[in-house]
Amino acid sequence: MNEKSAETWTIGDKSRMTRVRCDDLRGNPVPMDDKRRLRTLRQCDGYNAGFWAQKRPSCVWPAWNKGEQVLSTFKLWEKSLVAIRVRFGSSISSYFSFLRFLLLLNVASIILTTGLVLLPTMVRNKIGHNQSYIAPCVNSSVLQSRSLQSPLLDVFTGEGFMADTFLFYGHYTDVMEQDDSFSVRLSYLLTPFVFLLICSLVFLQCSVKGITQRRVRSRHYRTSISSKVFSGWDFCVRESVRSTLKQKSFSDDIKSDLAEEYWHYRAAQHSLQERARLIVLRLFLNGIILGLMGGSFYVIYLATGESQDYQESGHPFLSLLTQYLVPIVISLVRLILPYFFMILVKFEGRSPSAEITLTLIRCVFLRLGTLVIFLFSLGQKIMCLGGSKAPCENCGYNTRFQCWETSVGQEFYKLSMFHFLQSVVQFLFLQFPRSFLFSRYHCRFMRWLGKEKFLLSQNVLDTVYGQTVVWGGMFYAPLLPLLNLIFLFITFYIKKYFLYHLCDVSPKLFRESTLKILFHFVLFLGLMTVYFPLSYLLTNARPSHSCGLFTDYRTPWEAVQNRISSILPPVALTVLSYFTSDIGAYCLLLILCLVLTCYVSRVRQNELDVEQLKDHLSNQIADKAFLVRRLRKEEEEEALQSPRTASPIPSHVTD
Repeated sequence: MNEKSAETWTIGDKSRMTRVRCDDLRGNPVPMDDKRRLRTLRQCDGYNAGFWAQKRPSCVWPAWNKGEQVLSTFKLWEKSLVAIRVRFGSSISSYFSFLRFLLLLNVASIILTTGLVLLPTMVRNKIGHNQSYIAPCVNSSVLQSRSLQSPLLDVFTGEGFMADTFLFYGHYTDVMEQDDSFSVRLSYLLTPFVFLLICSLVFLQCSVKGITQRRVRSRHYRTSISSKVFSGWDFCVRESVRSTLKQKSFSDDIKSDLAEEYWHYRAAQHSLQERARLIVLRLFLNGIILGLMGGSFYVIYLATGESQDYQESGHPFLSLLTQYLVPIVISLVRLILPYFFMILVKFEGRSPSAEITLTLIRCVFLRLGTLVIFLFSLGQKIMCLGGSKAPCENCGYNTRFQCWETSVGQEFYKLSMFHFLQSVVQFLFLQFPRSFLFSRYHCRFMRWLGKEKFLLSQNVLDTVYGQTVVWGGMFYAPLLPLLNLIFLFITFYIKKYFLYHLCDVSPKLFRESTLKILFHFVLFLGLMTVYFPLSYLLTNARPSHSCGLFTDYRTPWEAVQNRISSILPPVALTVLSYFTSDIGAYCLLLILCLVLTCYVSRVRQNELDVEQLKDHLSNQIADKAFLVRRLRKEEEEEALQSPRTASPIPSHVTD
């Protein structure tokens, strides 16, 4: 290093240190010790390229850094997540981070429900049951909630004493509206509705952003295998266990890439007859899969009708089994059909990545389809949707369900309860004994059965299913997120113990970026699955005459309309009615189509730019290769001409 560069990068001088501060640490040829010292000085002096960091006084930085360190210690499961990431990789760790994200999401929901619904209901004076009952719609003989005559069993069904708690819709009666500044009715209605709407928009934005970024990481833009071989190893790995896991992951990644390229090579050599036969085979297998899914949906439909039509029998456990018939059937469907999907997809002639993606998509639609069929069957029994209208002619709903909102909340409560109990029973009586037998006995059957794998995609879908059930029952069971919070907290430790002691990591892992796209997209689909039926019930279903906050309204949404009409001036009401009319809907649809067209055009233009950049890069490589060849040719010509142009040897030297 010359004198000028040494003067430039010396750290001891204040003026020269200021010059170094303006550049990037990584880009400067400074020794590592000096870089660490400069980084420490930056933190003490309050250096940061951000706007707010530059405005912050230098004396605030030490306290700010100390505060961040203190807050980081209060992050839930932070040390556990770091340990899982170090030992099993980022893809497995992202699943546990996903559990923490859902737990915090349920915490936010509980805070909103408690502050806007629960506390105002408890504080304000209740009015006696002075609702305007309609005689045919109120039957005092069935008004009381059914019970299994056991408080313990009532905990599992949500009936008996559980029905008259803040957990369900029927407990929230009309309250005295002391002023016009706050309405408990509107708060109860809009809190879950707006919360789910905001969550859906956030999930949609994250999904679209991730999918557009995923296009760049497709097969045509991936890192070549040679680059992974020569520059893909992480030299910071030192521990033997972590090094072994890194080698296995690295090897599986290369194997999957080679298998993918080999499949594309074989597919390009298929004849027209082979492609036609493959299309017919895929159509046949997809018909079988659709038949299996249709049969399972029909069984769920029958189970829902049987569960709602049951008459209370003398034996409480038989009644409990009948009430849990729908969760049992749904769990069996979710447990059995994915294995058929994984077997049949191997005969479709898909690429390895397409097999995983297609199986995952089918499992997603299977889980969400079970909820759709369950909601439809429940609506058919309660609201007479798609069936005989005779039981609902007088009141707008089946009079067998005097407080049908509480009945719907109890169904979602049982689905959530059974989903958690299933995971606990599966851990205690299936996974734990299987691992114990595999470690103790080495017979042929145990070797064939093998140690259970930690299937990342299935765990994600199960977690999303449980959260979707909670979202579907938020309006009819406002404290259901509190129950799910407890379930998620226990599930984290169950899955952690299962990962560390009872299973092996599946060789088919996902990238962390791919998993984030999967998380947000599946959450968005699950949320939309329950959001549209909930919107329909809030805007079209007749509330119960015997319970709840909306007994005097034709629909719950009518309370919002009356509130708006009493606050807004006539001009604003006219504008609002225009936007909510059919013309306003068509205009909104037109605007959305234009936005979508612009977005698609932008995506295509970005793809065209990427192709042009690839061509430009190829041309640069070709130019460099041409220059290298030309330089070699000139050197060879100079080497050939050098003996001819050499000066003659003097005669006295030869003598």
